Amino acid sequence: MNIDDNEDMFEMDDFDLSIDPEEPVFPLNVVCRLLDMHYWTVHDILDKGLIDLKRIGKKKKLFSHKNVRRLKYIKYLMEVRGVNIQGIKIILEMREDI
Repeated sequence: MNIDDNEDMFEMDDFDLSIDPEEPVFPLNVVCRLLDMHYWTVHDILDKGLIDLKRIGKKKKLFSHKNVRRLKYIKYLMEVRGVNIQGIKIILEMREDI
């Protein structure tokens, strides 16, 4: 039997996951690695209220895809544009008003 002739075979694309962009799935350490950011920098951003996380239990912080994208934008503003945390907060508030 030739594998190419088997109609029951699936392609890898048939097994894609569809995860809601709002679903919290990434732990803090993974987000720090993905974005090449130090834990304390991310923690400071969270303390300033720039990202709203859903917590699992009392301490477990999980980020959604949407949170990671927002954090990546915050990193861009800090590192490339030289904007401080307070300025970032204003920029994000203005973007939400539009």
